[in-house]
Amino acid sequence: MCRLRTASAGNLTTMQSVEVTARLDASRTSAVQVLIADCEAIDGFRPVSDQFWIDLAGDDHDVVRVLLIDRHHPDDRGIVQGCAQAGLTAGSWTVETVLHPALRPQLAQLATMMLRAMSDALRHRNSAEWSWLVFAPTPAHDAVAAAFALSPTRRLYQMTRPLPTGLTFDITTRAFVPGQDDEAWLRVNQRAFAWNPEQGGWTLDSLRARIAEPWFDPNGFLLHERDDRLAGFCWTKVHADNTPPLGEIYVIAVDPDFHGLGLGRQLTLAGLEHLARLGITHGMLFVDADNTAAVGLYDKLGFSVHRTDCVYHGRIGRSDTDANAPTSRRPA
Repeated sequence: MCRLRTASAGNLTTMQSVEVTARLDASRTSAVQVLIADCEAIDGFRPVSDQFWIDLAGDDHDVVRVLLIDRHHPDDRGIVQGCAQAGLTAGSWTVETVLHPALRPQLAQLATMMLRAMSDALRHRNSAEWSWLVFAPTPAHDAVAAAFALSPTRRLYQMTRPLPTGLTFDITTRAFVPGQDDEAWLRVNQRAFAWNPEQGGWTLDSLRARIAEPWFDPNGFLLHERDDRLAGFCWTKVHADNTPPLGEIYVIAVDPDFHGLGLGRQLTLAGLEHLARLGITHGMLFVDADNTAAVGLYDKLGFSVHRTDCVYHGRIGRSDTDANAPTSRRPA
């Protein structure tokens, strides 16, 4: 355990320490969930991925957590002011961090503290590489990433548009049936996302974990079949806690055997129409910034970029002592 004195930030003050653990008890899990809710209330979006959220309450041995604790608190265990969590996907660790909004002026110092503890914990594990996923990064995030020799390797656009679209489409879909369509969906997902281990590496457990989430609605999980095969799908998600509620194209893909038929456009519009029928007035999706074909399609469908997220990547164990020159830049 290491300790670091920090400047005062309102009532959140003085001294933080880090705890590295593979498991959280119910009290610590709840504290991190409250921390995430505090950030969401300020930012208007949840600052962690669905995978982070699922892993947070899980007991996976391939998850490592670092908690930032204020020890100057009446609670003997201290108060959780930050959390870093790492999960192993396709042989590489993905780290996400969350910090209480009142401590953001000290982001560079405190994020460095959590990432250094995480680096020390991961260097003895079974991967030499790690990525840091940051939602809406700032120059402070860029500086921290550079200090760990992490370079921006992937940018994700969150694109939004009002609903309904007023656009026509001609495609037949049906609802996903859990337990019946699982294997067929996994095959198409793996084929369509062979280039993306994070999504293409989903297993039956990954799918079932999402199905178990309270937001899951099979009627919003649209399947399109051709020649007695699953040709493509559009999986939607409603963010009911947003004000107003937000409808997301959660995952969308077409089997490579059915490329060139315009199914991507048709499935997108089918998904957006489903959301509009639920009374949702704003739709959104995430897309890799360098996927120019998809970005171009969504632009033609009336989407615009609302937010840019970034993935920084590098080798575990490198730090500011190894990185004398800047290796990161502000995402465009």
